[in-house]
Amino acid sequence: MAIKDVDYFNEGNSLLNSGKTEEAIQSYNKAIELNSEIPEYHYNKGVALLQLGKYDEATVSFDSSIELAPKFKEPYINKIVCLLQTNKAEEALETSDKCLEFYPNDSYTYILKGCALNILKRYEEVLDTSDKVISLNPSENTVLSYAYSNKGAALAWLRRYEDAFNACNKAIDLYNANTDAYLSMSFAYSLQRNYEKAIDMCDKVFEINPSSLDAYINKSSYLVYAERYEEAVECCNKALEMDVLKSPYIESSLLANKAGALASLNKAEEALAATEKAIELCPENSLAYANKGSALDILGRYEEALVFSNRAIGLDPTLGYAYSAKGHSLYMLKKYDEAIAACSKAIELNPEDIRICVQCYTNIGASLNEKGNYEEALENIDKAMEYEINDPNILYSVYVNKAYALTGLQKFEESLEYSNKAIELNPQDCKGYVNKSSALIKLSKYDEAIECCNTAIESNIEDYLLYNNMGFALEKKGKLKQALQAYSKSLALSPDNGLVKSNLLRALTWYNIKRVCLFLAIFSVIAAIIIIAVVQIIKKKKSQTITP
Repeated sequence: MAIKDVDYFNEGNSLLNSGKTEEAIQSYNKAIELNSEIPEYHYNKGVALLQLGKYDEATVSFDSSIELAPKFKEPYINKIVCLLQTNKAEEALETSDKCLEFYPNDSYTYILKGCALNILKRYEEVLDTSDKVISLNPSENTVLSYAYSNKGAALAWLRRYEDAFNACNKAIDLYNANTDAYLSMSFAYSLQRNYEKAIDMCDKVFEINPSSLDAYINKSSYLVYAERYEEAVECCNKALEMDVLKSPYIESSLLANKAGALASLNKAEEALAATEKAIELCPENSLAYANKGSALDILGRYEEALVFSNRAIGLDPTLGYAYSAKGHSLYMLKKYDEAIAACSKAIELNPEDIRICVQCYTNIGASLNEKGNYEEALENIDKAMEYEINDPNILYSVYVNKAYALTGLQKFEESLEYSNKAIELNPQDCKGYVNKSSALIKLSKYDEAIECCNTAIESNIEDYLLYNNMGFALEKKGKLKQALQAYSKSLALSPDNGLVKSNLLRALTWYNIKRVCLFLAIFSVIAAIIIIAVVQIIKKKKSQTITP
C-alpha cells in the first residue's frame, strides 16, 4: 500500500513534537512533493524552519501557505516573526497590515505591528497600535502586557519618560516575566543618561531569561556609554559564545557592539575584524559600517573611513554615530566646514548621547581652531566639558583643543594649564607638548619651551611642530646653529610646510649675517693689530735713524 501525503505530514508532526526538526522537514517535503496544494503542509514546514533559525526559508514556506489560503492567520503571524528576526521591518509591517485586513481585531498581530513600527522609529503609530490592543481588552494578560511594553518603548523614544515607566510597570503587573518591559525601561534610563539603571534592567531580564540575546545587545551598548569598555567586550563575547539560536542579524549586532567597545579601547585592528564579520553576516547593519569607519579612522585611513561612514548613513540616515565618525575623518582630512556640518548633524540626531555630543562639540571646536575662529571654538569645547567625561582618550582631545583655542585667544597661562592636563593623560602624544611649548614661547619662557620639546623628543615623539617650536625658542635665545638643526629636522618631517621653510630661511639669514659680522669683527681686530704693529715698527725704525 502506497504512503499518502497525509501520512508523511503526520509523520512530520510527530517528529517535530519529538524535537527531531530536521527529520520533520524531510517528511514535510515528501508530503509537499505528493501534494503541494495543502497550505498546512507548507505552514508546518515553515514552523520547523523557524525553530532552526532558517528565517528566510521559513518565510518562503509561509508565503506558499498564504498563497494557498489567504485567510489562514497563523502563516501571517509566523512570517512577521521571521521578518522581525531578520530586521525586515518594512516587510513585517506590510504583512501585519495584510493580516489585519482579514482579522481587524487580532491583538497579537497589532503587537507584532507595533514591534515593526518601533524598529522603523514611527513611535506615534506604535502608541496607536498599542492603544488599539488595550481597547480590545484581550482575555490573555500576556497579550495585554506586551501591548504596554511596546507602548513603553515608544514613549521612551518620544522622551516621555514618566509615561514610559508607567506603561512598563503596568506591563510587569500584568505579566511579571515580560522581558520586553524591562528592556523598554532600559531604553528610557539610557536616554536619560542613567546607564547604571539601564544595565540593572538588563540584569533583571537575565534573571528571567539568562539567554536573552536582546538583553546582551542592550547591556553591551550601555556599558560602552558608561565607559566600561572591557566589560562591554566581555558581555558581547559571552553572548557570541552561548549555545543558543542566533539569527545573522542578532550575531551581527553583537559583533558591531563589540567593535565599538574595541575601538574605544584603541584596539582598531580587532575592531575592524569584528565589523567585517558583522557586515558579512548582515550587509544591512548600519552600525557595523559606522564602527568600521571609526576603526579605519583610528588607523589613519581617513578616506576609507569616510566611505563606510557614508554607507552607514545611506542605510540609516538617523544614525548619529555615523555622522560623528564622518565628522572626525573630515576634520583629519582638513575639510573643516564639512566636518562641522557632519558633527552638528550628529548632535541634532542624538542629543542624549554623551559620547556623541562630547566628541562632536570637540571636533567642531578643533575645526574652528583651524579656521582661526578661537572664540567660537572655545564655546563648543566648553559645551563638551559640560558633560561628565571619564574616558581619558576623549578628555585628552578636549584638553588639547581647549589649550589650542586659549593660545589663539592669547590666554597663555590658561593654555598652559590645559596643556599640562593633556600631557598628564597622554604623555606619548605630541599635541600636548606642542601646545605647551607654543604657550611658553608666547610668554617668552624660551628655556622652558626648549625643555618641554626635549622631554617629548626624548620620549621618542616625532612631530614637525615640536622641532619647529624648539627651533623658534633656540632662535630667540640666539642659538642659531642649534635652531637651524631643529628647523631642518622639522622640515624633514614636513617637507612642504611653508611656515617651517620661512622659519628656516629667516634663521639661516640671521646665522649668515652673524657669521659675516663675526668675520668682519675678527677681520677688524686683526687689521687693527696689524696696523698697530706696523705703526710700532715704523716708530722703531724712525727712532733708530735719529742721531744724537
